[in-house]
Amino acid sequence: MKNTKKLLKNIVGLLICLLLVNGCSKKESNSELQQTKPTIDLPKIKEVPSFSGTNFDGSKFSSQSLKGKVWLASFMFTSCGDICPKLNSQLSALYGEFKDNANLNFVSISVDPDNDTQEVLKKYAERYGAKPNKWAFLRMSIDTVKSLSLEGFRIASLDAPLDHSKRIVLVDSEGQIRGYYDGLDSQDVDKLREVLKKMLISIH
Repeated sequence: MKNTKKLLKNIVGLLICLLLVNGCSKKESNSELQQTKPTIDLPKIKEVPSFSGTNFDGSKFSSQSLKGKVWLASFMFTSCGDICPKLNSQLSALYGEFKDNANLNFVSISVDPDNDTQEVLKKYAERYGAKPNKWAFLRMSIDTVKSLSLEGFRIASLDAPLDHSKRIVLVDSEGQIRGYYDGLDSQDVDKLREVLKKMLISIH
């Protein structure tokens, strides 16, 4: 009888030890997860306003579809012969690298809607292998474009189509602008690439 009681005490003690060890392991695992989650030391500059336009495939596009996603915004026009091809080449490289990541989108807004018709934008988008649900090339009224450039994204003064920005705007999954990057500077684009990697890991 004494041996049975002693055995039971030993079993109970062993179970308690196992529970305590398991609890500590869980705490350590949670702590490890928090430590491996990258920190993004970027300011929240401002929230991007809602906007809509027509995508190059003729579908209606709304910024609401970007909720919960990281995205890159830029302004361009198809007849531009200097800044835009270089800017879009950098964006195309990023697009190719991250195209399989469902949490990243690209939005290019035309500053010349009169000439950048849907057909023109479609041919232009095809040049970069853009898929409409991943990389949007948008057409909207010039008044909306100016408002977005001046107030929405705060990237530059705009006298479309002659004056537009070479900057890429980084927007986080909460719709907050987190940074501006020179799309013609490969080193600055490399910085953006590293930030994207961290930001995309952090929203999983």
